[in-house]
Amino acid sequence: MAAASDKARGEISSVRDTVESIWVAILLALVLRAFLVEAFVIPTGSMAPRLMGEHWDLVCPACGYEYAFGVAAAGSTSAGAGQLRQLDKSQRYHPPNAHCPNCGKPYDGSREYVGSGDRVLVLKYLYRFSPPQPFDVVVFRNPQNNRENYIKRLIGLPGETIELLHGDVFVSETPSAPRRIRRKPPVAQEAMWQVVFDNDYQIDPGFCRQSRCPKWVATPREEDWEVDTYHRRWTFKGGSGGALVFDADPAVFLPHYGYNSPESEAAANGETDVCTDLKLAVMFTPAEPSSSVALVLTSMENRFRAELSADGTASLLYQAFGWPADRWDQWGIVRRAAMAPGRGYQLALMNVDLSVKVAIDGQIVLDVTDRYPETYESIKRRLQQAQHRPIPTPQAQVYVWGGPCELSHISLMRDVYYTNPRLAGPVPGPLGDFARRLHRAGLANVAKGAPGWGTTGNPITLAKHDDNPDLDEFFMLGDNSPQSYDSRAWTAAAPTLRLYNGDVAIYQLGTVPRYNLIGKAFCVYWPSAFRLPGLPGLPIVPNFGKMRFIR
Repeated sequence: MAAASDKARGEISSVRDTVESIWVAILLALVLRAFLVEAFVIPTGSMAPRLMGEHWDLVCPACGYEYAFGVAAAGSTSAGAGQLRQLDKSQRYHPPNAHCPNCGKPYDGSREYVGSGDRVLVLKYLYRFSPPQPFDVVVFRNPQNNRENYIKRLIGLPGETIELLHGDVFVSETPSAPRRIRRKPPVAQEAMWQVVFDNDYQIDPGFCRQSRCPKWVATPREEDWEVDTYHRRWTFKGGSGGALVFDADPAVFLPHYGYNSPESEAAANGETDVCTDLKLAVMFTPAEPSSSVALVLTSMENRFRAELSADGTASLLYQAFGWPADRWDQWGIVRRAAMAPGRGYQLALMNVDLSVKVAIDGQIVLDVTDRYPETYESIKRRLQQAQHRPIPTPQAQVYVWGGPCELSHISLMRDVYYTNPRLAGPVPGPLGDFARRLHRAGLANVAKGAPGWGTTGNPITLAKHDDNPDLDEFFMLGDNSPQSYDSRAWTAAAPTLRLYNGDVAIYQLGTVPRYNLIGKAFCVYWPSAFRLPGLPGLPIVPNFGKMRFIR
């Protein structure tokens, strides 16, 4: 009997220990959620293509490029986005108006299942110990409705004046001080490149006969080149010189996104300015020590050229339109170890944020910022002339000369381009009362069609309160600029915000006060998941390949 009693007491003790362990785990999870880390689901595509809301994962039938197309983008041209989300996600749908961002082909098939939005982890209270940094991806309470959470990229800090110009962010310490460009940190910049054309995804010739597809054209003589069956590898036979010239419809340089429908982008912005912040990359495989390659990009009336020789010499050169063809200013030169014949080296030329960079195998070897030929003032003057003298379509070329060599993995990417939307006017009801009051007092122009906050010609100065930092203001933008409802366009203010100090307005439309910041998003822990065979309605298999840190 004593042995049975001891066994029963042991079992009870084991159950009690298990229950206590479970409760401890639950309490730890609640503490982590309350004080350290919290999970959020992204409902919309304002940060696409890096962070997705509800979307379809599509594969282009013409070139095989994989891309996401937002459910809300489809809803804006068919059913409403909210209505579309109510449909049975296990059915098949035809994603309307989806276009491949690589080759431009409309998606003409049906697609099973709507993928859920990315789930992200957010470091809460980080900004109590470390100040927010430009281009952080931040989760915050929507100042128009404090019951909603938004995720955007932090662009402007308290005390700064912000103005968007030619797709870039310019800042100054005061409204009258000279503007300087806000350059992205390298990790953020690498994450924000998006495709113009990736030559590894070759386009179906049948589609190209019906449309002007992007392609690389060999000059001056095709017989100087050997091309593999799929046009992915170009072999130069050697000689005085040859070139690959990028040929495409100029529209590929407009700020379009494969995540959006072209119709919804045009309705939202009507942006016609071309994006000239580009990255051209190629894998260069020399066959002899005399083999050489050069990459050329143009921006407005400027040409930039990166040269690389098999002897290890890299150069960065500049030329203005109208100069003699053989006249180039040498901006920099660097010598490295000679390249091994038969081994590939990735060469990249980047013109971004008023700087030009040359990278070899992912390492920046040349970087010019202080001698860049354009400034805030010159770009603004040039844009004012654009109606009569449009911005030239960017050009991209790859030149080779000397010994034989092979070119492969040619890609042309572009930077995020921040567009200039117009305001839609104050929202009806109590959320628009604050905006209407400011408008009547002449303190803010919130009329329909007025320029958005911080857009070209309408800079915004963010308040900084040394005596009460909780009231400091930040400026937030979405990476999917044409379809992001962000600081540029807000004309509502939640009554629960600290709007007034007495009769004086202390909140500025288009800003996020510090007390609304929740934290910094740092990883996607659960992307849109796979479904089990036979259980199509249960997306429960983790997509490990798309789990990633957020840059």
